[in-house]
Amino acid sequence: MANRNMSSGLIATTSKPLVQYYELVYIGVNNGYYLTNAPFDISYGGNNYKMAGALLSIDNIVEDIGFEIQKLNISISGLAYLDNDTVPFMQEMLAVDYIDKDIIIHRAYYEYDVYQDSLEVYKGFIDSASISDGLGDEGSNVSITTSSHWANFSRITGRYTNNTSQQSYFPTDLGFEYSKDIQKQIEWKKPA
Repeated sequence: MANRNMSSGLIATTSKPLVQYYELVYIGVNNGYYLTNAPFDISYGGNNYKMAGALLSIDNIVEDIGFEIQKLNISISGLAYLDNDTVPFMQEMLAVDYIDKDIIIHRAYYEYDVYQDSLEVYKGFIDSASISDGLGDEGSNVSITTSSHWANFSRITGRYTNNTSQQSYFPTDLGFEYSKDIQKQIEWKKPA
């Protein structure tokens, strides 16, 4: 990871032989879930990141110089009750629209359990979620697959003024039904 936006204190902290850090994960579903893999709750940016053991794993975050769509998997305990939920997280994810919701991961650095600084290391959107109901000691978990914020980088924006394009956005609108039949030359100014 490059030293972008890192304070001189954080650069010094990360240069030491032993570096202690924890991930702070924001999941933009419902009113937002704030989770951490730290052994204690962490207050950051006006939010309280809960430890509770719900955050099971996060894939390694990969950075490169190409504009590639990076995927990241996050595994969360499906049986955990997060925030003020009255149902387990697994059941909560089944009941909400989670596609394209934000995922933001910060890394909080500590030195001897004293907070030093934080850095945003990943920003993306939820692509999919799957639920596995493990047997025995495996337990149940929710696996969230995300794409980095570069996912829309190659997307072509805009729409065409034809019936097919209009129908894809508004299926009952027939405003462009005969647009292909009208091919009149449009003059923008009067000839001299």
